Amino acid sequence: MEKGMQNSSKIEPEDISRVFQNSLHVVQGHHDVLPDLLTDTGNLLMKASKKLSTTQLILIVAGVAIASIFVAKKVEEEMD
Repeated sequence: MEKGMQNSSKIEPEDISRVFQNSLHVVQGHHDVLPDLLTDTGNLLMKASKKLSTTQLILIVAGVAIASIFVAKKVEEEMD
């Protein structure tokens, strides 16, 4: 199976830990883990989508989008 994809649709603590750890690395400037962050976040959202309402999913995706904008802005400022 693909990395991060498991048969179980249950959200494990390791899934959440991986997302937070990769997020912290990206915020600290280690942008090489960004693909892993996006993959792990997508997997977490897929697992969560089975238990959340449509409104909750939309709000979560909006939150992820806002966080992505802030990270992109910070990266842009560091590059200048």
